[in-house]
Amino acid sequence: MVRACWNYFLYILNHKLNVMVECWKEGLYIQGIIHDCSKFSPTEFFPYAKKFYSGKPLTPEEELKWKYAWLRHQHKNKHHWEYWVINPHAKEALPMPKKYVVEMVCDWRSFSRRWGRQVKKSTLNLTDKIIVHPETKKELELLMSSDR
Repeated sequence: MVRACWNYFLYILNHKLNVMVECWKEGLYIQGIIHDCSKFSPTEFFPYAKKFYSGKPLTPEEELKWKYAWLRHQHKNKHHWEYWVINPHAKEALPMPKKYVVEMVCDWRSFSRRWGRQVKKSTLNLTDKIIVHPETKKELELLMSSDR
């Protein structure tokens, strides 16, 4: 488990660095620094490390702990669209403040940096899965159509 924790710790640092680069391009200096700090909390850190870096299948109890960790992460971090959903059945969400929309796109771009791909506007075609306010969707469309 020590190796899994170490590898996950290195992953978080790499992810944070990539997000920071993207956030700084957008002028979001503080958000670039504090992005995903909740991943260092024991409640999130250990279930994530076990799920993605232990190399072993999770027990049902460990899988449940990971699901709680993922839910907590979404509800602690305003750059996740899930944070703003008020009625998933009616697909109703509050408008996201622009700085969090930008941080969300920076987060997406960070994965693109890691895997050598570019975030595509087609990412927005996930409206069946992503629940955002119409204003937020317009903001996302603007951000995604820029050449950054």
